[in-house]
Amino acid sequence: MKKVPMAKTLRRQDRLVVFFLRNGKTWGVAILELAVIAMWAMWVGRDYLNLNPQSIPAGREFLSSIQTHHLWVQFQRCGWCAVWNGSIRGGYPAFADIYGSMLHPLVMLTTLVWGVINGSKIALVVTLWVAGLAQWWLAHELEVGWLPRMWSALTVVAGGYLAGRMELGVFGVVLSTAMASLVFPAAIHVARGYGKRAVVLLALATALTLLAGQGYIQIGLLAILPAFFFLLFDESLKLRAIWRDYALAAGLALLLAAPFLVPFLHFYPNFGKDLDPAFKSTQPLAYLPLNLVINDINYYKSTVLGKFPYPYLYTLFIGWVPVILAVFGLSLGRSEDRRRLYFLGGGVAMAFLIASAVPIKWMGKSFPVLAGIRNPPLIAGLAVPPILGLAAYGLDRLLDLDWPGLSLQVATKPGRSTGVFSLKWLLLIPLLFNLRANATFAHGWLYTTRQGNEITQILSALKTPSLQWVEPPFGEHFFIEPAVAMGLKVSPGIMAWYWKDRPFPVAALEAVRGGPPPGADSKVATVNGVAIYARRGEQYAEVVTDAGRTPCTASGSGGWLEVKCNAVTPGRLIVKENVWSGWKAWRDGAQVPLLDGRWIETEAPQGEHAYLFRYLPWDVPLGLFLFAVGGLLCLWLWVRPSAEPPGEGTAEAAGEHGA
Repeated sequence: MKKVPMAKTLRRQDRLVVFFLRNGKTWGVAILELAVIAMWAMWVGRDYLNLNPQSIPAGREFLSSIQTHHLWVQFQRCGWCAVWNGSIRGGYPAFADIYGSMLHPLVMLTTLVWGVINGSKIALVVTLWVAGLAQWWLAHELEVGWLPRMWSALTVVAGGYLAGRMELGVFGVVLSTAMASLVFPAAIHVARGYGKRAVVLLALATALTLLAGQGYIQIGLLAILPAFFFLLFDESLKLRAIWRDYALAAGLALLLAAPFLVPFLHFYPNFGKDLDPAFKSTQPLAYLPLNLVINDINYYKSTVLGKFPYPYLYTLFIGWVPVILAVFGLSLGRSEDRRRLYFLGGGVAMAFLIASAVPIKWMGKSFPVLAGIRNPPLIAGLAVPPILGLAAYGLDRLLDLDWPGLSLQVATKPGRSTGVFSLKWLLLIPLLFNLRANATFAHGWLYTTRQGNEITQILSALKTPSLQWVEPPFGEHFFIEPAVAMGLKVSPGIMAWYWKDRPFPVAALEAVRGGPPPGADSKVATVNGVAIYARRGEQYAEVVTDAGRTPCTASGSGGWLEVKCNAVTPGRLIVKENVWSGWKAWRDGAQVPLLDGRWIETEAPQGEHAYLFRYLPWDVPLGLFLFAVGGLLCLWLWVRPSAEPPGEGTAEAAGEHGA
């Protein structure tokens, strides 16, 4: 029988099947391994599986960090009106929020099925599994055996770099860090020449990261691009043809993330954000890596080693065992694996460097906008997946060494051995102890607290007959999501950014724990020890004339507002919602122009009239169209035949590797 060259064989095979069947594994075993990782993620995040909506993940800012998830509740209620977030600070384009995770497919799915609170808890558990999936995939790309592969995946699920972020409850940081973990194995998969399907996988991983929110991890991912040098250039420093695949993946990722990117870029000139040119939260570069091996909670709550006493900024704990194994991985690397290992090592170095803000401070002199990256230590979480990838490789190399063994003999039959126990299995002891330490540390952050009825009672006292802006106790994050859920319009509320040159709408009712707020006219109620003050002159919609002001009634939500006025004399109808391109107005069914101003304004004739205001932007449809184009291109690349063989050696891509 004529022998078919391996390269031609691989050209006829499904490249994704090759990926999963590599190392002699079957689809069934791969699914079993992923199921084990899923069960481990559910155990680590078990408190989040309590679907009582009053059981809230601990973390002071959790309920404000998920407020944008209400986009999908709003979508169920009124469809297109959801593209405007009218719940906070005068409103803004809902798809343009760089802080929120609302456009991520996982958030969309879990919110539609379980609601905002329970959906977020389920999403966090799934996020832990995704982190494990990414690490498992990275181990496959490094061609290690089952033990290093599973141990590294289970370790990353319980890693402090994810769990510790929940000390503050920053949902978006956890989600975006896990999604960025997918980029590392996807990038190596492309470098190994697995064709256009590998390009699609890298594009999907990158797009999921772009849509995950917060911004810090996305900036960090951009900062580690220099590490791609080891994948793009060969030993002679010649650019490899694979750069075209990376460029294609980047273009596809931008298309897939266009529903966010287009509105964001359109709205970006109106963003304002607090700046910190000194980057006071950063920890010195020499100390940052120590957080990988410190699991003392009291340490993280102190200012030792140049920190703030805010644990969520610095927790990276994975233990000494992975760090030592990662060093072994780099030092014992085979020549054919060095490009991948150096890529991971470069990623670790760049993640720590950007987290220390050393290059940001230098570039900030020319680009002051970089001072908006106020908490760079969060970016250090990007170093953990490549470290554990190197650790898995190092463990695999150690297991491949020629270890001595213990031979056991039966006393009644001298000379006959019952078997040989290899001393390499003693490595299981530190591996399991390290995994246990990770799980213990993780559960110190991944727990829930119970939200009492007093919050709902206070918010109920802030309801108004129209759509006036109101304010719960200032700075108390646990009021924000419940207020949005009740349909209140909150100002100023809590957000990570603000409109440039636009003051917040003044609240008509304000809840405070101290004395009366500035401008308050009277105290109208006291609920659970919280005083409710009113500002009588603050209306949401009113007709303004030279003779005075006539209040109007308003209803609706998001980008659909209905206003009814009975003006004694002609004037200007002012609706205290931020005006932005895309708002359109109708009076008594006929479209009318909007006037220039701070708020939504239009001419108001004398008499009784009904007004309709709708937010109909061009950027959201354009973003959705580009997403559809990107999706179709990905589908076409996935199903079309691929002619090229794997690029880093056919034998490497198809070769088998032991346990």
